[in-house]
Amino acid sequence: MASAQNLATPPPGLYSPLSAFPQKDQTPAGSPYNPLHWPRWFSYHKSRLGLPNPGKFERLHGEVKETFVTNFLFDGAQANIIKELSPHFHVQHQFSLGSQVMPPMYNFMSGYMTERTMAQGTMDNDTNLNAVIRHMWSMKSLTKVVAQMTHMPGHSMLQVEHDYTGADFSINLKAMNPNPMEFTGLYVASYLQSITPKLALGTEVVLQRPTPDMEETAMSLVGKYSGKDFIATAQFQGLGAIQASYYQRINEKVDFGVEINALVQGQRREAVATVGGKFDFRQATFRGQIDTTGRVSAVLEEKMAPGFSFLISGDLDHMKGQSKFGVGIMLSA
Repeated sequence: MASAQNLATPPPGLYSPLSAFPQKDQTPAGSPYNPLHWPRWFSYHKSRLGLPNPGKFERLHGEVKETFVTNFLFDGAQANIIKELSPHFHVQHQFSLGSQVMPPMYNFMSGYMTERTMAQGTMDNDTNLNAVIRHMWSMKSLTKVVAQMTHMPGHSMLQVEHDYTGADFSINLKAMNPNPMEFTGLYVASYLQSITPKLALGTEVVLQRPTPDMEETAMSLVGKYSGKDFIATAQFQGLGAIQASYYQRINEKVDFGVEINALVQGQRREAVATVGGKFDFRQATFRGQIDTTGRVSAVLEEKMAPGFSFLISGDLDHMKGQSKFGVGIMLSA
């Protein structure tokens, strides 16, 4: 005659109704019935979803910015000479003249880079100094320090930021001109979390304290949807500011991007839309864009020979009746 214990325990391979319910300490994260185990239990089950990392918060519109010409425009004449002195150390000389917005200028740049550390400094002919130091403590943790020292009062700046990249989230903490004694400066904290394999949501909080008696805060919400060959991003900032972008990869050599900046505040209604494209040819790269204010811009980089490039930049604002034109060369030895 079978005992009561043998009747309660089914033979191996048979289904037990009790197995359908979570048992105590069933998972490595502990029991969900114990509140002390909830953080570990939540992290354990979240990791089983296999969500991807959403990328950095500051790179939300990065693909569109790389497609547009905004970061590549220049006017006048420009020459860049880059010399690699060793696998880790390089220097760069930059000459510019004939610009409508900047005086003739010379910049000397030097950089040192290893697998974990990057240091770069720039000094112009007025001895204004810009420096960037970045160190990767691990594959998930990175710290960056940016310093700017000028002769103009109020223009010197110190910025310290730290990035932490998790399996399915990214955190960035930033402080500009911080004063620990009076707690003044600009402080920014951002968080981006993958919700599904294609959707990521996040938020950013900005605290500004120019003086101990003055304080301003702002908060923004963001959403990012990544498809097979496109990325759609929307950011809702305070005071009715909205920024949305859409990036489409046509093929390996053609990229397109659209960006909309809108401001809805009281009776004020303003919006600017920009459309741009990037085309990679065998020995050239062309970027062009146009916006709803009537501004048309384009940059062409022609690779004449290995290590030598010729650049042409043009910017025409029909509404203001202004135009800028620039030519440049880039030599890398």
